[in-house]
Amino acid sequence: MTKQPANAKVAYLGPAGTYSHAAALRWFPDPASCIPVNEIQEVFASVENGNTDFGVVPVENSTEGSITITLDSFVASPLQINAELMLRINHCLLAGKSTIKSTVTKVVSHQQSLGQCRQWLNNNLPGVERVAVSSNAEAARIAASQKGVAAIAGRVAAGLYNLQILFDSIEDTADNTTRFLLLGRQAQPKSAAQHKTSIIISAHNEPGTLFKALEPFQRFGVNLTKLESRPSRKTAWSYAFYVDFDGHVTDQKVQAALQELKQHALEIKMLGSYPAAGSE
Repeated sequence: MTKQPANAKVAYLGPAGTYSHAAALRWFPDPASCIPVNEIQEVFASVENGNTDFGVVPVENSTEGSITITLDSFVASPLQINAELMLRINHCLLAGKSTIKSTVTKVVSHQQSLGQCRQWLNNNLPGVERVAVSSNAEAARIAASQKGVAAIAGRVAAGLYNLQILFDSIEDTADNTTRFLLLGRQAQPKSAAQHKTSIIISAHNEPGTLFKALEPFQRFGVNLTKLESRPSRKTAWSYAFYVDFDGHVTDQKVQAALQELKQHALEIKMLGSYPAAGSE
């Protein structure tokens, strides 16, 4: 795990008790270092304007896929990815002390968590209303204040909001994992760890564009680990390809592939080279 500077402050998607909070504590064990904000975009803004030194954001889940708000926030942001973390997600159904399964009339949680527990909810609480809220911790807060409302959240939230755990491990996939990114204002130097690099490739919707964006990686032996397209929001029908690949930007074969992309007049935005999760 990458060591972080003493007395550094980190913004995360709050309130306290979210999985983003748990990820932040993995990097910054002192709770006083962790500053909750209300939206993922606010995490970016907090680091950009200097209110905090770092930010923690979720970027994808093994069950539900990418968090598009995070991907889209990178387009205009100067921040760099400093590290990544794979966090095993264990969902619980939480409720107030007087609530039992038969009296649950509504389930609240973040949209991603509702999706990750969809089959369990279908089987165990069919017909019960499901409402998406801004975070799992916010769901726990609502469940603590409203009778008959249950929240999908983690064990940390149960303790923070004085809720009972009605059911544990309700996620549909046993290896449900979310990937978190640590954002900073400076790029990370190469270390002895195995590295990963993330970039955005911007291109117009023209024949052969995707081939031009991918072929140099194959030719120079650079292994792609993620590829996703999103509207660039610059002009109509232009797209941004989010690409993760093995290696550091200073590696010779990575440099060769990126140089080839530039020769195809493709716009490249560096999001950072950083230690791959579990490689340190």
